Amino acid sequence: MKRFIAPLLLSYGLVLPAAADTISVLRENTLTLTQQDGKVTTILIKEGKDLEQVNSAGTWAAGTWGLDPQNRFCWTARGQATLCITMPMTVGVGATWDIVSPTGQVVWQAEIVEGRADLRQLSGESGHGDRQ
Repeated sequence: MKRFIAPLLLSYGLVLPAAADTISVLRENTLTLTQQDGKVTTILIKEGKDLEQVNSAGTWAAGTWGLDPQNRFCWTARGQATLCITMPMTVGVGATWDIVSPTGQVVWQAEIVEGRADLRQLSGESGHGDRQ
């Protein structure tokens, strides 16, 4: 039995730092989600579990994020339903991947874009409290 437990514990040790790697990259950069029609949602995750986003209509919203048990990136903004997407956990700036619906259709293309997007400019508004 001990033969099985040690590799299992080691595998958990390898998975958790990998998740932290991508999250660390996202804290310094920008996550964009582009729909098939070209509409873009821009997300900035912050320290702790806070985030800000601007959707394709230019609407700014604050929210929270986390990782679910399947290591999917989940967030809630503007009091809406929680959304979860698959996210490679060992990627850096420039990485792209498809977000696929349960029916197998590509819903978004995700990308980690270098730098922090200016959400004020994207939303066309001058300020939202303590946004950075």
